[in-house]
Amino acid sequence: MRLIDCDSAEAYLRMEGRIGPREAVRVRRLSGGVSNEVLLVERPEHPEQAFVLKQARPQLRVADPWFCSIERIWREVDTLRICDAALQPSSAVTAAHGEWSVLVPEVLFEDRDNYLFAMTAAPPHEVWKQRLLSGRVERSLAAACGELLAALHAGTWGDSAVAERLGDRSFFDDLRIDPYYRRVAQVHTDLQTPVAVLIHSLGEHCRCLVHGDFSPKNLLVYTGEGLAARGLMLIDFEVGHYGDPAFDLGFFLTHLALKAFWSGPRFEEYFALSEVFWVTYRETLRRAIPPEELDSLSARTVRHFAACTLARLDGKSKVEYLTDEPLRAAIRQQARELLLDPPPTWEEVEAQLKSTGRRTTG
Repeated sequence: MRLIDCDSAEAYLRMEGRIGPREAVRVRRLSGGVSNEVLLVERPEHPEQAFVLKQARPQLRVADPWFCSIERIWREVDTLRICDAALQPSSAVTAAHGEWSVLVPEVLFEDRDNYLFAMTAAPPHEVWKQRLLSGRVERSLAAACGELLAALHAGTWGDSAVAERLGDRSFFDDLRIDPYYRRVAQVHTDLQTPVAVLIHSLGEHCRCLVHGDFSPKNLLVYTGEGLAARGLMLIDFEVGHYGDPAFDLGFFLTHLALKAFWSGPRFEEYFALSEVFWVTYRETLRRAIPPEELDSLSARTVRHFAACTLARLDGKSKVEYLTDEPLRAAIRQQARELLLDPPPTWEEVEAQLKSTGRRTTG
């Protein structure tokens, strides 16, 4: 495999005929990922044709040793295309909150020998995580995220073709279950049984496509003039699979809740994002699935939220912005309690989290 980086990308693209023989390009590494080399290729002569190169790496850039097969790059390509199909027509996403359009990148070409592919680049944008950490709280974005995730889940719910195409969950296991859930069981040995039960449940509730990395760091926000120029681009599909949508929900709600705790005196304002997201997701999904399925999904979300929260505190990919140790201890204790004795609905967890937030951040 030929490794492609900022220094070698231009020669590679010219040799492969992906750019003109004399065309000037600018190549820069995009930040944020830990498992791939991600390069933005800008074309001054054709600025509207900028694209992103993505190549898998076997060792992830984290403090603890963490490896995964580079074959996962093809899972990302498959998942990306399925997500794109699930979002058509886009009105399924923007029906209730039309302030933001939603898209995923388009695959431009694949290089199977070198485990890389190219996709369309996002318009000039900010990562939603950075907007949140800079103090910008936008409820309409949380609502758009709820509709987006519900559209992906509803659009593939019970789809046997997607189940066959994305049924292998080995990359999800390598990049999520092992470094998150099994690591939690290693650190908190008294939680080994509930964690094992939770891992087993993932195979019992396969309902739809699961993105597996649905978080603010993978949502790019672009804002131009007019509603058509305002939108979200969802990226990073390499742990996509056909599985339990409760993981996506627990994972995303963990990110929002931790940022609410981080925000200190603005806790209520930040925590409202998770409330808006949840209400919008439920209202969008209830049009596609039976009520009993929605109730079961809510109950499972509670346990995945608890395990993902512990993983972000004590797993291989620890949250970097939450540094207050007493606050981390309080969150850790609540997550432990939720995993050991989970309430039946997410709404009950919201009430408990708000109580903890008022006590620890007021």
